[in-house]
Amino acid sequence: MGVNPERLRLEWVSASEAQLFAEMVAEFTERIKELGPMPEGVEDPAVAQEEVHA
Repeated sequence: MGVNPERLRLEWVSASEAQLFAEMVAEFTERIKELGPMPEGVEDPAVAQEEVHA
């Protein structure tokens, strides 16, 4: 089972960068909404497709 890189975001943000943190969370939340929900019991289709072609 894999993770679609579009559904995972790692960032380093200092405690003093609250505004930057809020912006990153808002952007990522919007991206996840665009991708839509993952079907229950099924891996992320993008990852499953990549595994088939590997």
